Amino acid sequence: MKERLTKTAFLSYLRCPPEFWLYVRQPLLISKPSTLEYEHLRQQGYAVQQLVKTLAKFQPQEGLSLSFERPFQTFDLYARCDIVVMDNETGVIDLYETKSAASVKDEHIDDISFQRLVCEQGGYTVGKCYVITTNSDYVRRGNIEPEELFAITDVTELVEQRLPSTAQQAKAAIAYLRTVPVPSLLDYCDRNRLNCQFIQLHFPDLPDYTIFDIAFLKNEKRRALLAEGIVGIVDVPDDFPLSNKQRAQVEAAKSGTIVIDREAIAERIEGWQYPLHFLDYETFAYAIPQFEGVRPFQQMCFQYSLHTIDSPGAEPRHAYFLSHGEDDPPRAMAESLRKAMGENIGTVLVWFESFEKTRNSEMAVMFPDLADFFEEVNEHTIDLMKVFSDKLYVHPEFKGRSSIKKVLPVLRPDLSYKQLGIGDGLTATISWFRAVKWTSIDDAGRQKIFNDLEKYCELDTWAMVAIFEHLTALSERNIQMHTTATEPFFLESA
Repeated sequence: MKERLTKTAFLSYLRCPPEFWLYVRQPLLISKPSTLEYEHLRQQGYAVQQLVKTLAKFQPQEGLSLSFERPFQTFDLYARCDIVVMDNETGVIDLYETKSAASVKDEHIDDISFQRLVCEQGGYTVGKCYVITTNSDYVRRGNIEPEELFAITDVTELVEQRLPSTAQQAKAAIAYLRTVPVPSLLDYCDRNRLNCQFIQLHFPDLPDYTIFDIAFLKNEKRRALLAEGIVGIVDVPDDFPLSNKQRAQVEAAKSGTIVIDREAIAERIEGWQYPLHFLDYETFAYAIPQFEGVRPFQQMCFQYSLHTIDSPGAEPRHAYFLSHGEDDPPRAMAESLRKAMGENIGTVLVWFESFEKTRNSEMAVMFPDLADFFEEVNEHTIDLMKVFSDKLYVHPEFKGRSSIKKVLPVLRPDLSYKQLGIGDGLTATISWFRAVKWTSIDDAGRQKIFNDLEKYCELDTWAMVAIFEHLTALSERNIQMHTTATEPFFLESA
């Protein structure tokens, strides 16, 4: 059978030619996507496609022929088109590509341009090209209204402009398959970096802590280091131009020294007003809104964990909420949180504030009677992560990262997500959706998911409490001041 360039392979070539080559020539060496995430996205895409088929535009009409998932091919190209509408009199076809997305993206133009290329080279005349996405302004009120949920965008002009380059790139992709790519770290994907499977296959012994971990290092500087054969962060030359924060990170990696600006940390903590609330949300987003008052892809809160320290030295107390699939999860969660926080907001500590603040702003719009509460919460929110992202606390084992999954194991190795039934946010999101929506899960399985979700979210806020206690205890440790020619910093004695 003739091997043809498929649409999936073509799009893979545009993202990363070496991975595309590996995908086609040595597919057994390509690792499969995360089963849970892959299945969730696939099921979401299927749900969107099925709902799109109910649109009035795609019902039988006189003089038109409709096809779904229709294949087209030439001698060396193959594409399957989501929806094809043919004028029976002229034979002209219109192409519709359905995307589980909130807007038309550049990659969608590449997708449908390839489809048009295959159709036209196969002898068909293509009239219009459309991309179907969700309408980001749509808010679910009662049953889903497909005619309002979806937006159909005419991208014909963009496709016509893209078509010549699509034809050239398709030829280049086919020609590329006849070569054997020479492995080079300089060919890393801007998106995947050293996680590129082609690079990992040919460079299996890369160091764990690399120049890709240097915070905010510009691409041209990274490539300059790679051109000199420098991959490990400990091999960065002392005279290589870096910012003060980047240099502090590199020096910490080289020396193995913990670098702490104790006074700056103490100053921040002293500005926090009690009670201290440590807050974390778990959210769910889906192309088709599953609950009342929710928009497509809106991060809908279904769970929170809240640890509160009422006064200095007081024992933390815990409150939480987890929806079991009620008709209005965010409303019930919002009311529970307001009650748990009480009248005195004090300081709300979160990890990566833009996420929680955005959720609060969304709930203020959804529930006008709670708008004052959520606005007050936002006004009193402090990002605990900034102690680490601002490089006030640099530890070699953070590897330049400031996520709680990187910081917690270093500061509190006794606390771990590894022992939990659910250990990350993506798994939490998908598991909750399955527990509240899937009828194939029995009561015991559903309850286990809910129990695992409670433990996971609780650890997120308990981790912040533990990190806060670690930071407040710094003044009791043996701290030695060290000064460089660039800026002062503190070294924690071993």
